Amino acid sequence: MTGGGRGSWSTQQLTELLALVSALPDGADVVQRALEHTVESLEGDVGAVVTDGVVVASLGYAADAVPTAELLAAARGEVTVLDVPGAGTCDVLVVDCDALPEGHIVLGRLDHGGFSSEDRSVFRGFARVLSLTLQARRTLAQEREQRLASEQNALHQQELLASLRERQALLERLARIQRSISTRRPLHEVLDSIVVGAAELIGDGDGVSGLRLIDPDDPNVLVLAASFGLAPETLEQARRSPLSEGIGGEAITTGALAFSHDYVGSIRALPTFVDDGVQASMAAPVFQGDKAVGSLIIASRQAGRVYSESEQEVLLAFAEHTGLALNDARTVAALHEAVSEATRQARQDPLTGLPNRAEFLERLTETRGSGIPLSVLFIDLDDFKLVNDTLGHPVGDALLRVVGERISGCVRGGDVVARLGGDEFAVLLPGTSPDRAELAAERIRQALGMPFHLPGHDVSIGASTGVVLSGSAGEESAEELLRDADVAMYRAKSLGKGRAVVFTASMRVDLQARSRLERDLRRAIDRRELVVHHQPVIDVALGRIVGSEALLRWQHPELGMVPPCEFIPVAEETGMILAIGRQVLLDATKQTAQWNAVPGAQPLSISVNVSARQLSDGTIVADVRDALSRSGLDASLLTLELTETVLVQDIETAAGILRELKAIGVRLAIDDFGTGYSSLSYLARLPVDVLKVDKAFVAGVRRGTSEARLAATVVALANTLGLATVVEGVETVAQLEAMRALGCTCFQGFLWSPAVSPAAFEAMVTATDGEASLLLRKAC
Repeated sequence: MTGGGRGSWSTQQLTELLALVSALPDGADVVQRALEHTVESLEGDVGAVVTDGVVVASLGYAADAVPTAELLAAARGEVTVLDVPGAGTCDVLVVDCDALPEGHIVLGRLDHGGFSSEDRSVFRGFARVLSLTLQARRTLAQEREQRLASEQNALHQQELLASLRERQALLERLARIQRSISTRRPLHEVLDSIVVGAAELIGDGDGVSGLRLIDPDDPNVLVLAASFGLAPETLEQARRSPLSEGIGGEAITTGALAFSHDYVGSIRALPTFVDDGVQASMAAPVFQGDKAVGSLIIASRQAGRVYSESEQEVLLAFAEHTGLALNDARTVAALHEAVSEATRQARQDPLTGLPNRAEFLERLTETRGSGIPLSVLFIDLDDFKLVNDTLGHPVGDALLRVVGERISGCVRGGDVVARLGGDEFAVLLPGTSPDRAELAAERIRQALGMPFHLPGHDVSIGASTGVVLSGSAGEESAEELLRDADVAMYRAKSLGKGRAVVFTASMRVDLQARSRLERDLRRAIDRRELVVHHQPVIDVALGRIVGSEALLRWQHPELGMVPPCEFIPVAEETGMILAIGRQVLLDATKQTAQWNAVPGAQPLSISVNVSARQLSDGTIVADVRDALSRSGLDASLLTLELTETVLVQDIETAAGILRELKAIGVRLAIDDFGTGYSSLSYLARLPVDVLKVDKAFVAGVRRGTSEARLAATVVALANTLGLATVVEGVETVAQLEAMRALGCTCFQGFLWSPAVSPAAFEAMVTATDGEASLLLRKAC
């Protein structure tokens, strides 16, 4: 009798075995009963469990007639048939039992019909259940021994108990999966439960797990059939990958467990997951019969993550059950269905139901190939991050869904609306003239400018749109067309948001220049081309330099001195400002500490600007502590400068961070006060020490204009709140005199000096005569 008819009940037998052996009190009984259940379920005639060269359990032989040598030879793979006394020979099937040293389970069947691929998978499932049960018992026994040996070692007891609970959780999880298989739950539900279970038992809280299957239509491609822990944008990019890449592909190719404890440095690393922060990964092959058809993958974003032997065992167990689920489906059609569903999801944005980037580019490529005119719109919501940060991601997701509906309502039936990711949308307008494309962009702008009435919230948000008109882009590919529309959208942002801009070739030149600047800036950080210059702060009441403001300068080897207004925005957008900011903070505090260490030197303070990105990153407090510790500078001599715009983006978060900084002992200043939101209500809520009067107020202060009145108001406000003032941008003695008349004593500006190198600044501080000293005395 063959095993082909057993698929309908094999998983139920596995579930029963799990329940049976988990309840037995003695380990020897577990092995014997598991063997009996296995042989019976697979309609075998004889069986044995072999470990370390010894037959520890057998079935089908008389107690005094167990053919030990023959069974050991079968376990080693040296024979493929067994003699059964009085019955003849039988076919042999052997699987490993990992929980036993050199452990194997031997099964013999007399019908000579051979063993099907399903028989082999189910047999491996039985072996896995037995291994897990024995390992759980071993853990329990170790815990008992340790408890008896050291009643006082509470921490170790807790660790052992935790290990036991983890093993029990695994057994319970596998039992639930087996029940879902045996009760014919939909295949995609079973696969989802396996992926989630693996993540929960092996994951790190923010880990990733996924199941990749070989595409039956293209065996060189893997399709992500189920996943857990991936952001929507990452999920879109990870739907399909070459078999030759990734840890999952390696597990399939080798048919064995694959690791990468340094994922970023792995030659098989997928860029999508490197960008997502994956640091380590492990994959187990999934078999359908004897053929690897996929892999179950677990990944961690924790640096230095190493997967233990027990975690490897857990992943193998889940991979085994994945194979059982696929085998229980039994038909290629079911596998095709799983792959087709994954492929469908790969073309659709899961949040809005709109086509995603891949589908949009495919449709754009097809339209270009047809030869008809077309236009492309690239739409990006303005200040969407503020919605997520203040109202939460559920509200942000609801907003994105309605945005997709509104955009779709502004175009024709044959047009294509897609969500590219995040808050970015695109529209393909086939057969549209330039005038009609611009009208469509205007309709969308107006529609997105109307308030959004969401559950519990009314939200107003605009959008910036880039437009590529048919005939304006030459022979560019679909990717290049979309890139050009993206470039035009960024130009719309830079012009004040809430508008549409049509792409021109000059914008591409600007983009190339910006790309070069970004590339060179990354190199500049490594090559230490960025240097800190110091602009002196003068206290005219004391008649001397009392400190400086650290200002970053970039001496480009080819372009010369690059203005901060050109490279700082690039550093902000790319996140490079975090590394740059840390280095500026460290260099500035070290240099100032060195100056202050000179015997007889008057103490100098240092002011360092903090960007919005540094504040939102959450590491600024640690960075300040680190810089002060490494430099030895007294905290009271460090002033951190923040602009109004940075502070009012999230006033509550900003206030909390500033309080932490104040607890360190540093001083806090609001830079460019009065030029941003001009809101005074937040001042009382922020623990600031200094207001810096912007040069915009100083420039016209002698003419009795509104600037003069505003400057007087700012100084009066600072006095009322008990805050010090520093006046920026002073260029003439007349401006100095006017601001001194308002009670200001601390100044900086070109009247004394621009920002200069540390050596030049030191010369100014230490000069007793010469041009610098004369200018200082004259101005004071």
